[in-house]
Amino acid sequence: MSAGEHTKPLNMTERRSTIEEYTQFCLEEKERRMNSGADFDEQSFDEATELTLRKLEMLADEGWV
Repeated sequence: MSAGEHTKPLNMTERRSTIEEYTQFCLEEKERRMNSGADFDEQSFDEATELTLRKLEMLADEGWV
């Protein structure tokens, strides 16, 4: 047996929902923007994130995501 036969692709280790993926992305993007040195409107970013999460949750409730 080769060494690669017992390994899993990275994307197979953990299954996350669209909402979990988006939330993680937003946390990382917010941190990146805050540390970029450029002007960053944290309140607007948070409001946009919350709006999108609400819409994703509505879609999830309807079975779309």
